[in-house]
This record gives sequence, C-alpha cells and structure tokens, in this order.
Amino acid sequence: MKQKWASIYKCTQLLWSILLVLVIWNLPQYALADINPQEINAIIRTRDIALQALNTRDFAKIQPYLHPNFTITTVDNQIFHKVSEFERYWNQQFSSSIKDIKMQLKGETLRNFLTPEIDVASGEAIASFSFKDGKAADMALRWTAVLQKLQDKWTIQSLHFSSNLLDNPVLNAAQQLGRILAVAAGVGGFLLGAVTMLVLRRRTKQRTERI
Repeated sequence: MKQKWASIYKCTQLLWSILLVLVIWNLPQYALADINPQEINAIIRTRDIALQALNTRDFAKIQPYLHPNFTITTVDNQIFHKVSEFERYWNQQFSSSIKDIKMQLKGETLRNFLTPEIDVASGEAIASFSFKDGKAADMALRWTAVLQKLQDKWTIQSLHFSSNLLDNPVLNAAQQLGRILAVAAGVGGFLLGAVTMLVLRRRTKQRTERI
C-alpha cells in the first residue's frame, strides 16, 4: 500500500514538473499571441521617435516615451538616467572633429515579448559620421532595447548600444590626426634643429674671423 502511494506521489510530481516546464517554455509565445498589430505599430512609433530625436538632436520629442526609470548605455560604456545628461553628452560629440551623426536601423528587428506589456527587442544599425574636414564614415552597431507599456504608451525602459572597437571611424580619425600631428612635430623639430645649427655655425664663423 505504501509503495502504491509512493508511486502515485512520484507520478504526480513528474506530471506537475512537466506542466511547469511547458508553461515556462511557452510563456513568450503566449505573450506574443496576445499582441495585436496595433501594439506592434505603437512600438515602432516609439522606435521611430527615438531615432528622430537622435538624428535631429531634439530630445524633447522622446521625453514622453521614456520609462520613469530608463537607462541608456552608449558605445563608450557610459550610462545615463536623465535626458538632460544624455543630451549634454550627445552634443559634446560635435565639439571636436564630428560635424553630424545620422543613425538608421539595418535588417530585421528581433522581438521577444516576456509579457504582453514587456518587449525585448534587438537588431543592427548603422551610424553615419560626417566630419568637419569633409570626410565621412559608417560604423556598424548592435542594439538591445527593453520597452514597457505604461498608461497605454510604449516606453523605452533601457537602451544599449555596442560596436566593434577595432572598426571605429571616430577612433580611426583621432589616430590619423595623431599621426599627422606627429609627422608635423617631427618636421617642425627637424627644421628648428636645422635653423639652430645654421645660426650656431654663423656665430662660430664670425668669432673665428674676429680672432
């Protein structure tokens, strides 16, 4: 009798374990099934407004579409929680050799709805740099965003960008400028040394003639 009840208990545990695994495994699919096309369009609208804010530097447009506790992580590993701080950082990018930055999405956006109100999206993008010397370059980016629906509006809870540090147009431009400055400094040093030697020789010659 005890063995029978033990066998039933084990079978019951196994059944509940299988059901739990199935529920967890299919949770994103159930959540996705509850998302209608209107919600997807609303998410895309939030994404487009964010891109427009970056490309036009008008961050007042994106303010209503940011989660109260949002986080933005940039390619240089800086983290921002306030629009004013990120806006200051973004505008500082144009104080040196960069004239303009335009960003556009590339390829398909992957989505995983954890719940009907939480969307984890990821994809690729291209940042096009225009430099003040007339040159231009593109940088490939990867991005991940978490969006949460609050008060009938899809807001950005977190946004993260990453890039290949070995293929960075800004870094390459800085390195090229460094090489130019190094060559200029070398040429300047050589000319200064040559002029100094010429002056010393003349002075030595004049002293010799006086003697």
